[in-house]
Amino acid sequence: MISGVISALSGNAAKSVALAAVVASLSACMGSPTYGTDKPADVQLLEDVTGVLTISPKNEAPIEYKPRPELVKPVSTAQLPPPQDSINTASNPAWPESPEQRRARVRAEATINRDDVNFQPEVYDEVARAAPRRTFRRTRGDDLGANGNTLLEGSGGDQRKEFNRRLAANTQGSPTSRRYLSEPPLDYRQPAATAPAGDIGEDEWRKEKRREVDSKKSWSLRNLIPWG
Repeated sequence: MISGVISALSGNAAKSVALAAVVASLSACMGSPTYGTDKPADVQLLEDVTGVLTISPKNEAPIEYKPRPELVKPVSTAQLPPPQDSINTASNPAWPESPEQRRARVRAEATINRDDVNFQPEVYDEVARAAPRRTFRRTRGDDLGANGNTLLEGSGGDQRKEFNRRLAANTQGSPTSRRYLSEPPLDYRQPAATAPAGDIGEDEWRKEKRREVDSKKSWSLRNLIPWG
């Protein structure tokens, strides 16, 4: 008797717990956010699924087709205006020139100006263009050779003097003249009174020769004896 009552109560408790879980889940669904669709998430999901599975098309408004208007025809067809030239034709001045037309034009210009020494052709020979061109530059009336170098008249001594003169003229740092503003003033180039100015010292080859002579003088047979 007692055991039956206990089992009945336990069964009612289990049913109550299950019912409470169902009610809680339903309340959660009813209170779920709408995410801006004015519908709960479960309702929106159900509509999306049923919409995908639906085969029949949606009821949309039919397309209203209208016939095309009639063509505009002139009143009189006895005299019609001439057709307008299209810009995409060869009569247009901006129309690109074909290679054949350019070749014919260049040849015609070269034939007409073949006796004109000042004529500058539009197309040059590739072989002549690749060859090195010699430039003849004349400065201060100097005579130039075929390679553009200045020709110096006179003997070898005169050429040497002229070479030294031009070398000195192009060399910066002269103590007596100032040719460029980038050079220091002449007062800064004057040596001090106690400085060894003008003394370039002894040549290195003379020093080497003197060392060789001194080494030969100081050597003798006694140098071969280690205890000597």
